[in-house]
Amino acid sequence: TLHVARLSRVSTGSEDSGAAFPPHGTVLVTGASGALGGAVAHHLVTTHGVNSLLLLSRTGEADPRLAALATRLRELGAVVTTAACDVADRDQLAAALATVPADRPLTGVVHAAGVLDDGVVSSLTPERVDTVLPPKVAGALHLD
Repeated sequence: TLHVARLSRVSTGSEDSGAAFPPHGTVLVTGASGALGGAVAHHLVTTHGVNSLLLLSRTGEADPRLAALATRLRELGAVVTTAACDVADRDQLAAALATVPADRPLTGVVHAAGVLDDGVVSSLTPERVDTVLPPKVAGALHLD
């Protein structure tokens, strides 16, 4: 017997509630100064109508990429708050989350923070692993 994977179109059905994100909430994007975080933040505003964002990066708007992204999103009408925050640090993350306004509570999280240090497993050293894992793993644990 030969099993073959096949793709097929699936209807979303009539149960689709419309907006992916509540209109009066804030979406948190970690790693917002990176290519992935920036692209997702822009997509959330332009495609999903998200109009309140908390953008985090380790250096905040001192990073020209985050400053430029925040400016672009504000020009599109979004309310954008930025913060310097290492998401691997529970206290820094708590302080950043405390800035979310009560009238626009947190309704979504995109965890795009990370450090890139690719390599084959046999070339990994404990130091390289200690650099790469905290923003992704500890950040995810702190966001939970």
